[in-house]
Amino acid sequence: MNELKIQHDYVMEFLCRQEEKGGLGYRNESNIVVSNDLFIPSVLGEFVKNSQPDTWARLLPKFGHDEQKLQTALKDKVKESLLDSQNVATFMNSHKSITFEGEKVWLFYVSGTELKGDEEFNQNIFCAVEESSHTLKVDDVKLYGIRPDVMFFLNGIYLGYMELKSVTKGQTARGNGRQKVAKDYLATVKALTEQERRDPQVMKQRKEVMAIYDKAIHLTASDCNETYVMRGISQFFDTARQGFAGESPKTVDELIPLILEPFKPYPVISLSLDEKQRFEEVMRALYSKKMIEKEILYYNFIEYKYVKKDGVKERTSNTGHLIAPRPKQKFGCDKIMGRIQEMLDHEKEPNYYINKLRKEMQALGIPGPKIEEYILLRERYCNNKYVYSLLMQYAAGFGKSNIIGWTALQLKDYRYEGELAYDKVMIVVDRLQLRDQLDTMMMNMNIDKSMFVEAVDRDTFITALDSKIRIIVVNIQKFLDLQDALSAAGKKLKQMRVAFLIDEIHRSNSGENNQEMIDIFARLQQTFNVGSQTVVKKNLLIGFTATPSKETLSKFGEFKMTMTKHFWVPFDCYTMREAIEDGFILDPTKVIIPYAVPVDFQLPEGVDEYDEEDIDIVLRKQKIYDLEERMKKIASFVVERLVSLVYKKIRGEGKAMLAVTSIPNAIRYFYIIRDLYAKKCEEPEFRKYKDAPIAIVYSDDQRHESCATLNGGVSEEKVIQNFRQAKNGLIIVVDKLQTGFDEPKLHTLFLDKEISGINAIQTISRVNRKYNKHKEDCHIVDCSWKNVNVANIKTAFREYCDMVVSDFNPEGEARLVALLYRQMLASEPSQQWFSRYQREREDTQFVLEMEDGLRSWIEQCFNQEAAAKKHNEENNLKPTDADYIPEINTARELRNSVGHYFSSIRMLQDVFVIDSKYYDEVFLMFWQIYCHIYREVANRNIEEPYEFEVIDSDEDAGITLVDDEGNGGRGVGHGPCGGSGPQRPKGKSMEQVLAILQRLHESEQLSAEQAQLWLKEIGLMFQYIKADQEFCAYAKDDNYTEDEKFVEYKKVQSRYRRSLRTRTDFVQVERFKQMLIDNAEQLFAIFLADLHHVENGESDFDYDTTSTGTVSGEFSMEALMELARQKMRPEYNERSLRQRIIEAFASHFRGLSRYMRSFNETTRNLFMVLNTPSLPSLDGMDNVVKESLNMVCMAEGLSLTDKRMYLDMLLMRYEVYLKKLYYLIHGEELTAREEGQGATLSNAIFAFPALRGLKNNPNPAFQEFYQRLTMVRQLRNEESHGSIHISEQEVDAALRIVIDMYLFVTGMNITELESAGYDAEQRDATVIPLHRYEDVEFEPLMAAEDIFIYGSIPVDLPKTKREALLEEKLDLILMYAIGQPQARQKTEAAGKIAIGIKEDLLKDEQMAAYKSLKYLMFHYWSNPKAYRLTKEPLLVEPDNVPSDYLKRLEKDAVKYLLLEYNPQSPSDLGNIDILKTQRRGEIRYMPFVTTLDSIIL
Repeated sequence: MNELKIQHDYVMEFLCRQEEKGGLGYRNESNIVVSNDLFIPSVLGEFVKNSQPDTWARLLPKFGHDEQKLQTALKDKVKESLLDSQNVATFMNSHKSITFEGEKVWLFYVSGTELKGDEEFNQNIFCAVEESSHTLKVDDVKLYGIRPDVMFFLNGIYLGYMELKSVTKGQTARGNGRQKVAKDYLATVKALTEQERRDPQVMKQRKEVMAIYDKAIHLTASDCNETYVMRGISQFFDTARQGFAGESPKTVDELIPLILEPFKPYPVISLSLDEKQRFEEVMRALYSKKMIEKEILYYNFIEYKYVKKDGVKERTSNTGHLIAPRPKQKFGCDKIMGRIQEMLDHEKEPNYYINKLRKEMQALGIPGPKIEEYILLRERYCNNKYVYSLLMQYAAGFGKSNIIGWTALQLKDYRYEGELAYDKVMIVVDRLQLRDQLDTMMMNMNIDKSMFVEAVDRDTFITALDSKIRIIVVNIQKFLDLQDALSAAGKKLKQMRVAFLIDEIHRSNSGENNQEMIDIFARLQQTFNVGSQTVVKKNLLIGFTATPSKETLSKFGEFKMTMTKHFWVPFDCYTMREAIEDGFILDPTKVIIPYAVPVDFQLPEGVDEYDEEDIDIVLRKQKIYDLEERMKKIASFVVERLVSLVYKKIRGEGKAMLAVTSIPNAIRYFYIIRDLYAKKCEEPEFRKYKDAPIAIVYSDDQRHESCATLNGGVSEEKVIQNFRQAKNGLIIVVDKLQTGFDEPKLHTLFLDKEISGINAIQTISRVNRKYNKHKEDCHIVDCSWKNVNVANIKTAFREYCDMVVSDFNPEGEARLVALLYRQMLASEPSQQWFSRYQREREDTQFVLEMEDGLRSWIEQCFNQEAAAKKHNEENNLKPTDADYIPEINTARELRNSVGHYFSSIRMLQDVFVIDSKYYDEVFLMFWQIYCHIYREVANRNIEEPYEFEVIDSDEDAGITLVDDEGNGGRGVGHGPCGGSGPQRPKGKSMEQVLAILQRLHESEQLSAEQAQLWLKEIGLMFQYIKADQEFCAYAKDDNYTEDEKFVEYKKVQSRYRRSLRTRTDFVQVERFKQMLIDNAEQLFAIFLADLHHVENGESDFDYDTTSTGTVSGEFSMEALMELARQKMRPEYNERSLRQRIIEAFASHFRGLSRYMRSFNETTRNLFMVLNTPSLPSLDGMDNVVKESLNMVCMAEGLSLTDKRMYLDMLLMRYEVYLKKLYYLIHGEELTAREEGQGATLSNAIFAFPALRGLKNNPNPAFQEFYQRLTMVRQLRNEESHGSIHISEQEVDAALRIVIDMYLFVTGMNITELESAGYDAEQRDATVIPLHRYEDVEFEPLMAAEDIFIYGSIPVDLPKTKREALLEEKLDLILMYAIGQPQARQKTEAAGKIAIGIKEDLLKDEQMAAYKSLKYLMFHYWSNPKAYRLTKEPLLVEPDNVPSDYLKRLEKDAVKYLLLEYNPQSPSDLGNIDILKTQRRGEIRYMPFVTTLDSIIL
C-alpha cells in the first residue's frame, strides 16, 4: 500500500481522532497555511485571541486592527527568540510567555496547575500537517527543498516532523526512512557549505536555514511497525561541514552512516503487540499532548560546566550543549510514571496486585492449585509490603543520573486527584561525587533554587524536611540524621508521602544503611481510613543499578513465574551488552592487559625443607601486595605507560586510575609514582606532561595521614574537580571512586587489587564512558597476583552484561533458620543458661557467672579436641581404626551454626516473612555474648601458623598472556577453539603415567574415575614444576648427577603437595599425596625425559581427558586409555564437531543475530556444503576442510607446526569453498571479471553481496567481520608462499578468524541455498565419510591476486602475480604524502632520501617490492610530482646511511631504504588518480609501495 494512503487514511486519522475516542486530539491543518519559516501564524493568533482575549484586544489597535499583520508581527517576535534557542522545547520552557508590544503574551499553558488544573492546558492547539513543502534558502538563493510527510505544531509553533514508509512497498523506517532524514539534512549542509565558498557571510543565516532540523524536539521515521527517533541532529553540523569543505570533499552517502548511528528505534512495552498497537503506543509516547508538555518542561535542557568557588557553584561559560533523552531513557522514565499512576489508582485496593498476578498466571495456563501456592508464597515476601518499589537495571555509563533527574522533576510536580502526590522527592546517593553530579544536573535543568537543596549537614537536612523544598539531594550517611529529624519535624513529617530515588541501590540496600532506610519507610507510613477499610499510604522507592544482586532483586524487583518456578526481574532494563552494541558505551573487556610481577617465597626462619610436610605454612596474600620491590616495578610500568600511551589517547586528553588494595599501599604508590614521574618528565620528550596531576583519594581514618595532606592541603572535592579539569592525570584510589565516578576521559584502569562480581563491573565501568569520537577504546591493565582479574572480570561481565534474573529461594533459607534455631536451643549453653538469661540479664552477678560458665564449657571442648588429636597422632591412628577418637570441637560447631543463623536471618530480613521469634532481641543478645567469649578462648588456643616470607624475584616483570580462566602467563595461550595452547601428542610420558595409575587400579586402590582425575592432576603438577625455572635449569645441567637432581625434584614436589591443602575441590587428597611420595622417583624420570620436548613446543603436560569425549558402556581403565588416545588424535564425528564449533564460535556472531539465520542452522549448512557433490575441481577441498576443522577444534594435542599446517589448509581452501558455495547457489561456475583468466579470491569475494558489502556497512558487528575478511586475504597471500612469520597466539587467532569467515559466508547465504533446493535439515542425517588429508594432493593457485604486506612501508599491489613480484619484473612506485608544505619542499628538493624501516626481518615479497621501485611520488592529495629513481634502491643499516642523504621516519628505524632521484627532472606519468590507492585516516602519511597501473587512469 502506498505510504500516502497509509498516512492519510490511518496515521492522520489516528493523530486527529478525539482523545476520548483513542486518538491524540490533534487538529488536521491544511499545508497552505504553514509559512516557509515553520509557523502557522493564523493558529498562533487564534490561540492568543481565544485564550487571552483582553491581551489580544489591547494589541489589535497597535496594528490598525489588521489581524493578519498582528499575527505576522507576533510570529516574527517568537521566531527571533526561537532561533537563538537550542530547540523548540528549551525555547518554550524558558518562554512560556513573552513580552510583546508591552503586553505579556502566553505562548503555552501547562497542565495541572493548583488553581485551574488542566483548564488552561486544554486551550493549547496541537496541529498536524501533511506534505508541507519548504524551501531552504539564503537571501533569494534556493539551497534545498524539503517536504516532510507529517509536521507537528503547538499553538502554531513548529515542533518537528515524521517521515513515513510503507513496508508493503518494500521500504522500512530502519532503512529508507532514516536514510531520507539523514540525506535531507546532509544535503542541506552540503548546499550551505558550497554557498559559503561563494559568499562567506551565508553562515550568519545558518540558524534559519537549518531550523527545520535543528529546532525540532525530535525527527522521527516510521513504517508503523517500527519508529526511529533522532534528537539533536545539529551535533553533526560541524563534522559534515568539514567533510564537504575538505580538500577531498566527502559525498552525502559517505556521511549518512554518521547520522544513522544514534538514530535509534523507540521501544515498546511488549513485542507481542500487533503493528497498529505498536505504532499507536509509540505515537502516544512521542506526540501525545501530555508527552509534548513533558518534552518542554522536563526532557530537554542545556548542560553547562560549573566549578565551585567559595562553596558556590559558578558556570565556567554560558556555552552549553543540549541534553535530551535517548529513546530507551525516555521509555524508562515514562514507564516509571506509568507504574506510579497504576499504583495510586489502585492504592485503595489491597489485593489489586495479587489479583493481577493471579490473572497473569491463569493466562499462562498454570493450574489453580499451583496458582494458590504461588500466591501464598508471594504474600510471604516483603517486596512492596511497606513501600512501592521499582528496580531499574541500567548499564553504567548509560546516563542513570539524567534518568534520575528527569524522574525527580516529574515527581516534584506530579499531581494525583488535584493534590501533589509526593511531599518530598529524596535523591539518595552514597558518594560525594555522585551527590555533586546530581546537584549540578538540577541546576542545569533550571529547577527553581527554592525547590531543591543539597543537604550537606544535619541542620540543612532537617530544615529541608520541614520546609517547602520539594527535592532533597542527600548522601546516604545522612540517613543517620534522619532518625533524629523524624522527631524534630513533628507530626507534619509523619503525614508525608516521600519518593526515594536511590542510585547504586545494590550498595545502599545492604548492611546498616539499608536497615536505617527500612526503619524510615516504616515510620513514614501514615495509616488512614477509607470507610471501614484501613489502607497504607505507601512511599515510593525507585532503585537504580547496573549490577543488581539476587537479594536486591528479591527486595525491589518484579515477581514473575512459569509453570515450574518463580523468579525476580528488574522493572526496566537496559543492559551493558545493549549499550555497547548501540554504541553508547565502550566494551571494557575488549582490551584487558595482564601485567605479571613475579615474586619469590622463602621458608620461615628455622624451618627446613624436610619439615614442610609436618607443619602448617601459610601464605598471606596481602604480603605480596605489600612488597615494596613489587610496587616499584608496577609503579615504573605505570609511569612509562602514562607518558608513552595513555596521555596520547583521546587526542592527548587521556587519563588513568590506579586501584590498590589498602590505604598504606595507596600512600606508598603515591610517593613512588610521584618521584618516578617527576624524573620521567625531565626527559625532553615528556616535559609537556609535567603538570599532569598525580592525585590520591581514600576515606580518611586516624591511622594514616589524611588525603588532603598528600594532595597539598586540597579537599577531596577540589581534588576531583582539578582532576576533571586537567588535560591528563592519574588518580590513585582504594575503594572510593571505584563506583559512581564519572570522568569520560579516563582511558586506562590499572588494578593492583583483586576484584570480582558486582565490584568488578562497577570498577571497570569507570573507563567505559564515551567521550567523543576520538575515544575509541579503553584499557584494563591487571597487575594483580597471578592476574586473577582477567578471569574475574570476564566472569562478572557474563553474569551482568544481560538482564539479571534472580531465582533466590528464601524458603530453603527459612527452613535452615528454623533448623538452626532448634539446634541452638537444644545446645548445652542454651539449656544451662538461656532461660535464666531471659529473666536475670540485668543482674550483674548472674551475667558474670554465665560468662564464666560459657568460657569453661568452650575451653573444655578445645581441650577434648586437643587430647583426641594427641592420642591419634601418638598411636598413628586413622579414622578407620577401632581406637581412633573423633577430633570434634562441639563449641566450634555451635559457633559455626550461630554464624550461619545470623547470616541467614540478615538475608531474609526485609525479603521474606518468618516468625518474629527468630529475631527475638534477647535470643540474639545471648548468642552474641557466646560468640564474643568463643573468640576470646579460640584466640588463646590457636597456634600462629608459620608464614612464607615474600621476597623479590629476579624474573622480569612484563605483559603476559592469561587464559580465560585467569591462569597466569609464561607463554601459555589459547587454542583456536578454547584449547590450552601449545601441545603435542604426548608419546611416552602420558602412557607411563597411565601405567602407574593402572597398577593402582589393578590392586583395587583406585577406581577408573579417580584415575582420570589423578591423571589430570599429575599433569598439573608437572606444569607447576616446569614453572620453577631455577629447578629446570638445575635439572638440565649435566654437571649434576641424577641423584642430586632427584633431591631437588623432591623439594619442588613437596611444595606442590603442600599447595594441595587449599584445594577444596580435590577429594582424597591425602591418598594422592601419598601416591606422589611412593612414586616420586618414577615421576621424576617421566618429567625429566619429557622436559626438553615440552620446552621445544613438541609436547606438553596437559593430561586432562575429562572433556575429550565420551565412551560407551561403563567407565573403565580401558575407556580412560581410549580417551587418552582421542585426546592425541580425535576420531571424526561430525555431530560432535558441529557441537564443538557451536560452543566455540557462536559468541562471535552474537551481534549478527538480527541479520543472519541461527548459528545451529549455519553450522549444519557449512557441513551440508562440504558433504554435497558438485564438480571434481571443487569437491577436492571437502575432506581437507573437514579434517582441518576436526583437528583444530577437537584435538588438544597440536603443536605450532600442526596448527600452521591446518591454518594453511583452511586459508588455501577458502577460495575454493566460496566457488563451491557459488556453484551450489547459481548452478554454474564462478567466472573471472577479466575474460580468459581464472577466477581469483577477489572475484569469489565480490560474487557474494554479504562479503562485498562488508566494507561500507556501518554496523560495528559487520565492521568486525570486514576486519576478519581483510586478515583472511592478507594471510592467504602470505601463506601461499610460506612467508608468514607469526607467533603461536597469532596462529590461534588466525585460525579463529578464518573459521569465522567460513561460517559467516555460509550463514548469510542459507536462504539462497534453500532457494536452490539445498536443505540442511533434510540432509542432516547423512554423514559423508572422511578421507584423511594425507590422501589429498593440492597445488596453490598462482593467479593474479591482491597482495598486501603490512610494514612500516607497506606493499599494496592490486591484481598482481606473485611470481612477477618475486622475479622483480614489476615497475613499482613509492607514494609519499607530506602534509606540511615546508617539509615537502625540503624533502622533495633533497634528491637523496633515506626512509626508516622498523622491521628487523623483511619478507621476500617486501625485499622484491623495494628492489622493484622505479618511481617516487611526493604529494598531499593534490599537486603530485613523480621522479624516476636514478639508482637501484638500497637497504642499509643506520650507521651506513651516507651523510648527504636526508633521513625521514627515523623513530625506531632499524634499517633505511636509500632512494636517489633528480629533483630537477620530474617524470610525466600521464593522467593519474592517486585517490585510487591513497589511504586515509591516521595512516595517510605512511609511505607505501604500489603499482603504476593502480594510479594511472
